[in-house]
Amino acid sequence: MAKLERTEKPINVIIEERRRGELGLPEIQRGYVWKQTQVRDLIESMYKEYPCGLILLWKPPSEMLSNLKLREQDTSNTERLSLLVLDGQQRITSIIRVLDGMTDVYFNVDEEKFEIKSPKIKGNPLWVSVTKLLKDGAIDVWSKLKREIPNLNDKKYEEYLKRLDRIQKIKDYRIPVEVLHTDDYEEITEAFIRINSKGTKLREAELALAQLALRLPGIVSQDIEEALAEFEESGFEFEARFLIRCFVAISTSQSRFKFLGKLWQLKEDRLIDIWKNTKRGVENTLSFLKTNVGIESTDWIPSLNTLVPLVVYYAKKGHVSQKDENLLLFWYHSANMWGRYSSSAETKLDQDLDVLLDKTTGKIKEDGIENIVKNCRRDVADLIVDEEELIEPYQRSAFLPLLFAVIRKKHTKDWFNGIELSATNVGPDNKIELHHFFPSSVLKKAGFKREDYDDFSNIVFLSQRANREIRHSVPHEYIKKYKIERGRLEDQYIPMDENLWRVENYKEFLEARRRMLAKAMNEYLITYGKEYMNRKGA
Repeated sequence: MAKLERTEKPINVIIEERRRGELGLPEIQRGYVWKQTQVRDLIESMYKEYPCGLILLWKPPSEMLSNLKLREQDTSNTERLSLLVLDGQQRITSIIRVLDGMTDVYFNVDEEKFEIKSPKIKGNPLWVSVTKLLKDGAIDVWSKLKREIPNLNDKKYEEYLKRLDRIQKIKDYRIPVEVLHTDDYEEITEAFIRINSKGTKLREAELALAQLALRLPGIVSQDIEEALAEFEESGFEFEARFLIRCFVAISTSQSRFKFLGKLWQLKEDRLIDIWKNTKRGVENTLSFLKTNVGIESTDWIPSLNTLVPLVVYYAKKGHVSQKDENLLLFWYHSANMWGRYSSSAETKLDQDLDVLLDKTTGKIKEDGIENIVKNCRRDVADLIVDEEELIEPYQRSAFLPLLFAVIRKKHTKDWFNGIELSATNVGPDNKIELHHFFPSSVLKKAGFKREDYDDFSNIVFLSQRANREIRHSVPHEYIKKYKIERGRLEDQYIPMDENLWRVENYKEFLEARRRMLAKAMNEYLITYGKEYMNRKGA
């Protein structure tokens, strides 16, 4: 049974222990996730001497410490390591980031307000860098303030010095510390989970990761992080919670983190097999997105939940028929367009996994893909893209990724440099941007409203350089000036009636292009799921 030791330490002592390597992070800890605003609020709370919670540490026996898996940043020097942080990592790291200038928190000496560095703060001497203050001391910062604002009375200067001194004393802020003495790693993991499940500090996914780290030492701090880095290099940025969601779906045939008791009873070699299958499933899914769908980064994935059934499918299926390949692509676009997981995501994921997988064997059903397409179709009147559904601002449109996939399939080229449009193009000039065919500045000048010039049907895909060159010109002028080829315009479904390229005919242009876009998207979808593209009742 664990022995509990209670004490209290100034935060600067805790920081020094962390810097010297005396405090480490066990593998069950997640990475640093706090937002800058949370750091700002922590500094303000310490300034006002509000309680900031306790720090919970674990002191394992020295012979056990050398065999424990740590977070990667703590593995280089373990000679002084004696304690591991169970609760308080985000606060400790946040203060270190402020001290090192990695997070710029500023303090207004007149209003006693804290803010993250921004343009409105720059040049105003009343805003003082907390990093600089903690480094140089209150007197130095106060002296500089007096030189920059020389016309204040002595009482105001004295008030400012007191406030600056209070910030300097943040380093002496005393935090309650509890130290658990035990050699039982399972007991520590249980304590970690109980602590974090009480509040909102960790989501259920992170708690599942902690359980996985307990049962497979090294998998979270090494295997999963290496996989995430590998996927990021390919253009797909995920968090560990996405991988653990896939892991759970593959192993339990459902998506929720609450029902994992049987999973954690599996032997180590079985858990390793599940992880390998999960990684392979993600790899195959990303290859499918790149080569079959034309999606090359997470920027073009509206909902990561739509990837979970794909990952499960590719983790469990060896041979993929042409029919299933087509239906997977059709389902992927349909689920994203019609917001399959936009509400009650876990319920709908479970519905789809239930019809995708055989309950007895856990294998993919012969009609599994057809079943999840049918589930998707039940949510909406039909899966056909109507012109009226494209009347919306492009920023809110669920049809944008489908349009991108359609033009990628045509190997559409940039209007200027002739390079095929791709999210993986090299160099800032070749980066894909969304361009208003009728530039917003031109339409504003002509009296059009934002909802008019941001219409989905006014958007084309261009390289950054092309967008820069033509963003203030009307179409009928820039098309002729830059000799943009007809074929490249047609590849993005631009009407070839030159009268429609004039501002006075903008509304007619939208109607014409909207018809072309709806037709192109439906033709694309029919290629893969014709039998599901009829109207209900037709």
